[in-house]
Amino acid sequence: MFWLKTHFIWFTLYAVIGWVWEVVICSIPAKRFINRGFLNGPYCPIYGTGAIIVIVSLSGIANPVLLFFIGAILTCTLEYITSWAMEKLFHAKWWDYSDKFLNINGRVCLLGAVAFGALSVVTVKLLHPVMAMLTLKLPDLAISIISLSLFALLLTDTVYTLTSFSDFNAKLHELNERLNNALSLANGQRKAISEKIHSNEIYMRITELYVGRHKRINSQERRLIKAFPKLRSTRYNDALDRIRQHIFTKSANGNASDRIDANINSDE
Repeated sequence: MFWLKTHFIWFTLYAVIGWVWEVVICSIPAKRFINRGFLNGPYCPIYGTGAIIVIVSLSGIANPVLLFFIGAILTCTLEYITSWAMEKLFHAKWWDYSDKFLNINGRVCLLGAVAFGALSVVTVKLLHPVMAMLTLKLPDLAISIISLSLFALLLTDTVYTLTSFSDFNAKLHELNERLNNALSLANGQRKAISEKIHSNEIYMRITELYVGRHKRINSQERRLIKAFPKLRSTRYNDALDRIRQHIFTKSANGNASDRIDANINSDE
């Protein structure tokens, strides 16, 4: 039980370090703060899981070159499996390396493997010896309290996140249907409209009605869309792109005529 408690504390600490890493490498190119991570708290469990796998499996390897390559293989395997599992669970791709050199199905790439291999060496040779020494100095009672508190926090966060995001795909389906219906309606009545209406204007208008006024997309879903700029729905990606555009621009081109707006509202 003591082993489990200490390793869970290490898991959480490395998850926090992974979150900081993700925030830095994503926020700097975007020139804005991006709160990375699937969960709400400042931690990325995939990094905690990868760190524990590397520590448990590779701590006995003295050769840093061998440690680098095996660490890269293990962590990239974890990333690939996580990407595949999340796509099956949520019908969405959360990250995509298709534009990166030597990628496998867009789930992992060479650059990531190099980074994870280097992090494996740093973790095993430099970081974890210090982390383990500090943790093991804590009294047993403190370790029990900290580990149980962290477990309760992560469990609560996980349940809340999954609950808040559980019907996101259904919302995308609904919005996709509304977009298609609104566009068909506009095309059918185009001769009766004095102002020429473009497809993009109609899309922006119906998205504003759906997302902006009716608040169908909750705060958790908005946060995840911002946290994962490359999030792609495998079923309704056009609708997701419209929601993302609305969230980031905070405005919509409401140039459709009053008649089209009235028909859209009556459809609800």
